[in-house]
Amino acid sequence: MKIGKVLQVQREKRHWSQAELAEKLSISRQSISKWEQEVALPSFANVVAISDLFKISLDDLIKDLWSEVK
Repeated sequence: MKIGKVLQVQREKRHWSQAELAEKLSISRQSISKWEQEVALPSFANVVAISDLFKISLDDLIKDLWSEVK
């Protein structure tokens, strides 16, 4: 599963809007939208913050990301 889909699934499991997630991460709602649409990728700092917020491992969050970059 790609990072954008993981992000969306985790967000929706918590019944959070994109705006609510963005507020928790101190970023814009547009950034969340771009990540979920796979238009952009979060910075490493944001990946760590997302992992902490959702209490999921970095591996579970980004395991398919490396194959996308190659």
